[in-house]
Amino acid sequence: MILGRCLTRNARYFPDKPAIISADGRSLSHAALNDRVNRLANALAANGIAKGAKIAILARNSPEFLEVYFAAAKLGAPLVPINYQLKAPDIHYRLQHSDARALVVDSEFLPLLDGLPASTGTALRGRIFVRDGNADSARRLDELIDSGPAGEPEVSLSPEDTLYIGYTSGTTGPSKGALISHRAIVAGYLYKALDYGLGAQDINLDPGPFWHSAPRDFATLAIYLGGTCVVTPGFDARQFHELVARYRVTNSFMVPTMYQLVTAFDDTGRHDVSSLRVLISGGSPLSSTVKDKVLARFGPILNEFYGATETRIITNITATELSERKRAVGRPIRDVEIRILDGAGCDVPAGGVGEVFVRGPGLFSGYYKDAERTRKSHRGEWFSLGDMGRLDGEGYLYLVDRKQDMIISGGENIFPSDIEEVLLGFPGVKEVAVIGTPDETWGELVTAIVVPQEGGEVLPDALIDYCGSRLPGYMKPRRVEFAKSLPRNPVGKVLRRELREPYWRGQEASI
Repeated sequence: MILGRCLTRNARYFPDKPAIISADGRSLSHAALNDRVNRLANALAANGIAKGAKIAILARNSPEFLEVYFAAAKLGAPLVPINYQLKAPDIHYRLQHSDARALVVDSEFLPLLDGLPASTGTALRGRIFVRDGNADSARRLDELIDSGPAGEPEVSLSPEDTLYIGYTSGTTGPSKGALISHRAIVAGYLYKALDYGLGAQDINLDPGPFWHSAPRDFATLAIYLGGTCVVTPGFDARQFHELVARYRVTNSFMVPTMYQLVTAFDDTGRHDVSSLRVLISGGSPLSSTVKDKVLARFGPILNEFYGATETRIITNITATELSERKRAVGRPIRDVEIRILDGAGCDVPAGGVGEVFVRGPGLFSGYYKDAERTRKSHRGEWFSLGDMGRLDGEGYLYLVDRKQDMIISGGENIFPSDIEEVLLGFPGVKEVAVIGTPDETWGELVTAIVVPQEGGEVLPDALIDYCGSRLPGYMKPRRVEFAKSLPRNPVGKVLRRELREPYWRGQEASI
């Protein structure tokens, strides 16, 4: 279970087969990929990057991004992918906290490095490599690759060695650096290959950013299996259709927002997307409306999985199951177990809501420099993301919300996602977030923050009546507010705490 070794194998068995195809038509064979990765790994070693040294990358999707990832894997030098949408202080924090000793960066992001803390700047000096273009303060990545010998790097590696450090979005505090081992990644690859029936014959397209774990995992899974991945710098609904048709893409991972845009794009049969046989969604639950649109557009090929950086894939649900269980996210994959626990750590009976705990071979190794957070997120060998859910009698998991987003009104526990699911079905509603706002009588008042569709009109009383006919009375919104947009973190999750803050300002407590 050492990730980089797959390139050596593929170079032997599939030397001339494309490993990576970029959206502009450039192609890199498995043999050429292994050669460039070896050269890069050896060149980094010659520049002082030994096993255990951290290599950060601040770049858009490209073939070079994946080359850096695999080179780091062969060196045993953990990669630190950084979200390029972050502001400079957050980027500086990740570089400093991770102890990065080298940085690969797109030229457009070089200005974000201005004002780096002195210690971080010193650690990176002479080891900042620009992926594209020229810069006075950095060396060209291609020149670095050309300077290295093509032999296999001689590094002793273990499956438990850290492959990368994945920083969480930090919605409830400072970002945490999750330590992800070779073992966790390769185990996740094998389970995904089994569940989705993927192999060397497949062609993959993941338009999500590679700084995020899921798009990068599915792209590198294609290479691991000896298949091909199509790389695009970003997401565009029209381009998605064009690339699927051009390269006969067979599988793709996207987040719910992308599926919403893909199904909203009026293709009217101009592009042949019949090669697709597996579509995968993750990151947050798909709404029932979007699920139905995906199935109508592409057929019964949709899967939805539940997982995270710290856990890899936990559950999966197929298109057939989706039609029968609208809100489920599936049953645990092979070798993964789930428990639903109450506040006292006791198992909740089937159908009851509690905190979701998991264990399995894909779990992370802990949070970097944060033993206390690691301890608090575990009960023995069981780990929790803080999500609230329930298991039915057949073992299907239903997510109801994040633990910290729960509303308590009149003594009733209320989970916003249940209400949001209904509100999104009301004509004229584009987006919605449900929060609890302070109320003397009820403790918290169920409040809906609604973003209307452009040109649409939504009346609060009609919206409340709509919910009242579909939800228990205590779950019906008592207040409706309107907004032009909802605050989101860099991976698209709604920041409910930002919505809550104005209402709770000045209160003695925030619940």
